[in-house]
Amino acid sequence: MRVGFIGTGTMGQPMLTNIIKTGHTVLAWDVVPQALEAARRLGAAPAGSAAEVARGAEITITMLPSSSHVEAAYTGPAGVLEAAPAGRLCVDMSTIEPATSQRVAAAAKARGIRFLDAPVSGAVPRAVAGTLTIMVGGDPKDLEEARPVLEAMGSTVIHVGPVGAGEVAKICNNLIAGVAMVAVSEAFRIAEGFGVDPKVLTQVISKSSGNTWAMEHGHPVPGIVPTAASSRDYAPGFMTDLMCKDLGLAVNAARQLRVPVFVASAAQELLRLASSHGLGRKDFSAVYAFLKPSSGEAPV
Repeated sequence: MRVGFIGTGTMGQPMLTNIIKTGHTVLAWDVVPQALEAARRLGAAPAGSAAEVARGAEITITMLPSSSHVEAAYTGPAGVLEAAPAGRLCVDMSTIEPATSQRVAAAAKARGIRFLDAPVSGAVPRAVAGTLTIMVGGDPKDLEEARPVLEAMGSTVIHVGPVGAGEVAKICNNLIAGVAMVAVSEAFRIAEGFGVDPKVLTQVISKSSGNTWAMEHGHPVPGIVPTAASSRDYAPGFMTDLMCKDLGLAVNAARQLRVPVFVASAAQELLRLASSHGLGRKDFSAVYAFLKPSSGEAPV
């Protein structure tokens, strides 16, 4: 297929690479010239706008940082909806507010264009490996049309429900992932303060009720898990700023539903503090580095 890909940044580059590897051709666009040039080097043909991508592709994929970026790419000047032919399928793989997905889907439908929301889990390592988990909201028939392209990027593709449901699943997943990483980081800082070897504590927790994906795969203590971001100077991975954003989406969704949430809000504030101390572009497991003990002379 001729696949349009808009958003060729940290996640977009390995995703479009895997699309190309499976035999599809890619027409790419990004507002950042360096990101677009990187896509060209990976084998994609560069376009001059989101509209040009939508006009020339059989299916258009977007992978963008935030709700405002997605709305601009679809409904703004030289956007996707300005140029995509009626009947064309668009798939947004960004992590954004469910309501934004629904608004964009409604605008697309008004122009006869089909839309799926399909956010991903797995961060950069699984994007590179082509083993992302993809959570899809929208018409099941549209998903089946998109499936060959989605399966080039992910090993698990799950239909969650109508448009917006994919985003709901993603923000719920990241609420758990973000809170878990904060909890693991706090636990290992406490153990460190009492002189407990983090390798030994890892052995204990891995066989106990506190075991988590965050500890097994993204261990925040350097040197415990060789493939973890912490063992590579917290190179993302999944950036602190992005996890902070995703926790904010979860908190906002809960607020709209009048559902009380406590730990998500606390984790978001901690990640925001870590970002303000220069860790925003580091992997979110760098919250462990932020949680270093204060001076013994400081008041508790």
